[in-house]
Amino acid sequence: MLKKIIVLIVLILIIGTVSSAFGKINNFKSRIIEEVGIVEVIDQQQLIDCGYGCPFFSYLWLAQGFTPTLETITRVELKLFKVGTIDSDILLSVRSSLTGSDLTSVLVSGDLVSGSGNWIDFDFPDISITPDQMYYIVCRTSGGSMVNYYCCLFQINNPYAGGEVWGSLNSGATWEIIEYPGYPDPDGCFKVYGLDSSPDIPEIDGPAQGGEGIEYTYKFSASDPDDHDIFYFVSWGDNTDSGWQGPYSSGQEISMTHSWTEKGKYTIIAQAKDVYGVQSEWGDFEMEIPRVRAFFNYFLTRLIERFHNLFPLF
Repeated sequence: MLKKIIVLIVLILIIGTVSSAFGKINNFKSRIIEEVGIVEVIDQQQLIDCGYGCPFFSYLWLAQGFTPTLETITRVELKLFKVGTIDSDILLSVRSSLTGSDLTSVLVSGDLVSGSGNWIDFDFPDISITPDQMYYIVCRTSGGSMVNYYCCLFQINNPYAGGEVWGSLNSGATWEIIEYPGYPDPDGCFKVYGLDSSPDIPEIDGPAQGGEGIEYTYKFSASDPDDHDIFYFVSWGDNTDSGWQGPYSSGQEISMTHSWTEKGKYTIIAQAKDVYGVQSEWGDFEMEIPRVRAFFNYFLTRLIERFHNLFPLF
């Protein structure tokens, strides 16, 4: 697709570069979210910036494309700053096409935006969307001018592959992909949040009794309601664990081996988490390393069960 330059935006960018508002701003560090159940997570994001921003005011609108992987979107954060004097409210909406209707929207006070850049939360009514389909974050405001405007910080060289930055010079009637001379392929700083379900409780299968120092194989499996890949963590009940292993496909059965060095009863527990860090509840399985006599009786019983024709009762 050919990149097109919006001349007015370029002029504003040049004005902005001599403003103190375009100083370098530290990148926001995303936190890891680890919860159990249905929780809010960051679905899509682009966090780094080059210190410059894409402007929007009155008739100049701004949009960022994104491709979600979750089925429910809850809110958006943008890294914004202001130039000059502007305090008009900011209307943010989500659309499935740039010239289509708003799927959801929220109005946020412009007073929240500083001159040095900060993350602004746009908590709109939750919407159900189609994963892996392109959507657009659309920003506009009623006030401002070529010398008084809001900006969304951006990074160059296509840091986010799931969408592009768009601009409209006629209040959303038509749109063009934004390209600044010397600042190729920009993407805005944004975070899209959605609802994610935790994986099911892992199922554990393997020997319930065994001997000291003998390695045994156990099978683990769990499914994710959103069909996300899964990691497994297994604690063997003897103060050792597997660490997080994976990722594996949802529903895929995996195997791990372990041996115990002392007699006793052990509780194997396993937990699953998806690629967003949302964790399941713990599954458990009882394992015993009995006394020698008890283990011999267990071994003999299993032998009779397996080769019952060799040991007739009558």
